[in-house]
Amino acid sequence: LNGKHSYARLNPVAGLTYKFAAGLTAYAGYSEANRAPTPLELACSNKAKPCLLENFLVADPSLKQVVARTYETGVRGNMPIPGGRLEGKAGLFRIDSTDDIVNLASLIAGRGFFQNVPGTRRQGLEASLQYQSDQWTAYAGYSLIDATYQFTGDLPSPNNPLADANGNVHVVPGKSIPGIPLHQAKFGFDFMPTPQWKLGADAVAVGSRFFFGDDANQNKKLPGYWLLNLHTSYQVTKEVQVFLLLNNAFDRRYALFGTFFDPRASANVGLPIVLTDHRSEVLGQPLSVYGGIRVTF
Repeated sequence: LNGKHSYARLNPVAGLTYKFAAGLTAYAGYSEANRAPTPLELACSNKAKPCLLENFLVADPSLKQVVARTYETGVRGNMPIPGGRLEGKAGLFRIDSTDDIVNLASLIAGRGFFQNVPGTRRQGLEASLQYQSDQWTAYAGYSLIDATYQFTGDLPSPNNPLADANGNVHVVPGKSIPGIPLHQAKFGFDFMPTPQWKLGADAVAVGSRFFFGDDANQNKKLPGYWLLNLHTSYQVTKEVQVFLLLNNAFDRRYALFGTFFDPRASANVGLPIVLTDHRSEVLGQPLSVYGGIRVTF
């Protein structure tokens, strides 16, 4: 296998900050960045020769580098409050990418390829708060990410039940990029009853998102979910710690990933049930308990 690829670009960056008062600062900025295709993307970019991960090193057409232009503005600050300190930040952003690289399904079952698309946009807001004291640490974070395509064209999705006769779906500007939830939130705290003992909890909430392969946003979304995790630890000595983790405390059933498959494929012939649903989901971890000892030297 021989291949030669060269990528170069000068990326400008500009920014400014303004301090309104002690502990309160506003910022704004513009930057550009480029990303060269990875070896996997370069070696698996031929629609006519889709590949599996284990045999992707074959000759394929070259991909263009991704160029991202980022606009951002926001505020950040910190202030003392009784018993501790509060820090926070909030910001708006927009990232316009040209020649973004996406992973697409092939007509050959189980195979795929990478392809440049003319444009994508990721825009939204991020906000977070954190409280710190001698005994308590608490945090909360929220992000809104509106990730969309910014071009008109067809993308292959042969297993999508709403694809056209050629196995394509039609994309127009504003269609959501699959797999990226609009809303995400995280919360958590740690409490130390004694200098050696720590206990806490953290929660995550993830919004619904489109299945991979539903670039035209025509099918039902993969549902959102929320989880609660609990943890505790005890520092026996400076080097030895015992811990206990309880993940997914309410044993929520949820899916991390969703895509499409062909229920009529030959691999499904002879099953004791008849498959009719094109959706395939990767389920998340159920309720689980871990305990152990950490030793540092």
